[in-house]
Amino acid sequence: MKHLNSIRAALKANGTAPVLAVPVPGHAPICVRAKLLKGALKGVTIDSVKVLPSRWLQITGTAKGNVHTCSKFAPMDRYKALLMIWDWSEKERKKRIKIINQGVLSAKEQRALKLKQAEKAGIAELIEARKEEVEIIAKAKASVFPVITPIDAEDRAEVIAEYSAFRQSLPNRKRGAVIRWKLALLRKQVKEMTKVKCEYEERPAISPYARRRRTLKRKFVVLRKQGDKLKYAALLYQIGQLEKQYKALYPPVVKQFSGSVYYQDSWITKRPKKQAYEIPWNWHDGCGTVQEAEDGYDCDWEEDYHSHVKNIPIIKRWAARLRDARANIRALTPPADEQEELSQAA
Repeated sequence: MKHLNSIRAALKANGTAPVLAVPVPGHAPICVRAKLLKGALKGVTIDSVKVLPSRWLQITGTAKGNVHTCSKFAPMDRYKALLMIWDWSEKERKKRIKIINQGVLSAKEQRALKLKQAEKAGIAELIEARKEEVEIIAKAKASVFPVITPIDAEDRAEVIAEYSAFRQSLPNRKRGAVIRWKLALLRKQVKEMTKVKCEYEERPAISPYARRRRTLKRKFVVLRKQGDKLKYAALLYQIGQLEKQYKALYPPVVKQFSGSVYYQDSWITKRPKKQAYEIPWNWHDGCGTVQEAEDGYDCDWEEDYHSHVKNIPIIKRWAARLRDARANIRALTPPADEQEELSQAA
């Protein structure tokens, strides 16, 4: 249990010591390379630690997916381990003395020092790109509808009624869509089987030099092949049945306007766009405010506001800047195996 606790504590520690020493009662400690031990046991839950007669460490554990693992680590030469610890402690001592000699730095000086260290490590551009992303998101969140004014009770009831009608029609929307799809297929088959013939009536010409007058008398549909009569009748019957089902799903609604009565289809094609609150005038169509345009855009706000076709709205420009900033972050982010070294350097 003592060995198990010492190994678990060593894995949780954030130190950079190159050697891990496991105490053994009555004997010299077993020295193992810390980097080798942490790399081999990364993502492993340790179950037991055993010291073999040859002073090797045998560690058993469980990885992800309930995979049982067993690792053996050979002990280092104690003299070599002492030399590595001596060199590491000397470097750490020099670092601490250098920091102490600098004195207490202000926040601005600390940021400048970190930026200089990041430039040496080659990740200064990545840090600036992340700062730009945070700044864009903060400005965009601060500029989304600062004032929301509820509309009147009557208008709100009308909006709620429209949304309620749209939601009530949801169970029938799929059925209606399937019926319309079947009707389109059947009508296409009928169109391929038939053709339209026209009868014209000849009328006498007004003068011998004028063209004869011909007017359309009637149109009628005929089959292209006389052997398709039964199939044509079956298609017409199916179309009639589907139209009855569609009318049962969406019966026509009676409307009155200026004293006249007419029928309107009850099919709701689109989700209502009305809202239960009022948007301020300076947020119309996502164009933003004058202050936003002055903050970060080299554009004429008045021209943007009055011409939505020629110029991109300001809210869309925020989205474009955020997309570009995230693309830069993805391009500058180092591989996963280099993250630890770069973060320590920064």
